[in-house]
Amino acid sequence: MNHIIKIVKGSLVGLGSILPGISGSMVATILKIYTELITALNQFTKKPFKAILSVWQYIVGVLLGYVIGFLLIKVFLENFPIPFTLLFIGFILGSIPSVTPELKNIPKKWHHYAIMILACLMMILFMFVQEQSASTGGWTYYLIVFIIGFITAASLITPGLSAATLLMALGYFHLLISLVDDVLRAILTFNLTEIMPYLPMLLMLALGLLIGLIVIGKVMYQVLMHFKVHFYMAILGIILISPFNILFELQTSTQQNVFDTPWYQWIVGVILFFIGIYTTYKLATKRSFKEDSHD
Repeated sequence: MNHIIKIVKGSLVGLGSILPGISGSMVATILKIYTELITALNQFTKKPFKAILSVWQYIVGVLLGYVIGFLLIKVFLENFPIPFTLLFIGFILGSIPSVTPELKNIPKKWHHYAIMILACLMMILFMFVQEQSASTGGWTYYLIVFIIGFITAASLITPGLSAATLLMALGYFHLLISLVDDVLRAILTFNLTEIMPYLPMLLMLALGLLIGLIVIGKVMYQVLMHFKVHFYMAILGIILISPFNILFELQTSTQQNVFDTPWYQWIVGVILFFIGIYTTYKLATKRSFKEDSHD
């Protein structure tokens, strides 16, 4: 059961990494697995096998979240935008009780609140990021795919940094969605002929992910070790603003008014909203069997 819980948490991190307005690292922090992931990542260059074995369930979950997300994101956002969005807002708001204990009984100074305000302002600025058009061709295409991998890795590690939002600003979000969607569909249909042309691009994507994870992971490890209170104050600010970012991104990424939807979708959305709150709260407060045995 403990393995399943970790895989589910990892899948939520994977989903959070590709949805506009959401950061995979923020989801990891919400679910209280961020420190564990960053520690493993920091040890990767010294003891790679031990590091991977310590978090293999989360890795499987993240990959599963990517597969589910890339296959379903278009379908749900185009046909059921409100229920899908309210579900993820519920995931985020349900996390607040799991973050506040990290700040309990710790004296706060002005610079702690300044970091929280800066985090809020950063999230607000992301609302005004507009998607640009981008063209690709020749060797620059592979460089762009590498950058996409690096940015996605940064989203997995840096709380509040939405890879989808940044890629939209650069004009490469739909490129990533189309690339991975085509590859996944070719794999699921066992069409090896269509997979082969994508292999060089997938290698560049994986290389960007790996380098981004190692470099940025070491930076964030030091932040966690030396500025823990600042870190969680920033997370709290990000959580409070994220629902507005998600709703704003939802509207700006579609051509029609997503709020002008049938009433029954709003009812389903409200139900999913509370399910999201309950699910995240339970996952965030669920203690592993090993932890329970030490009490």
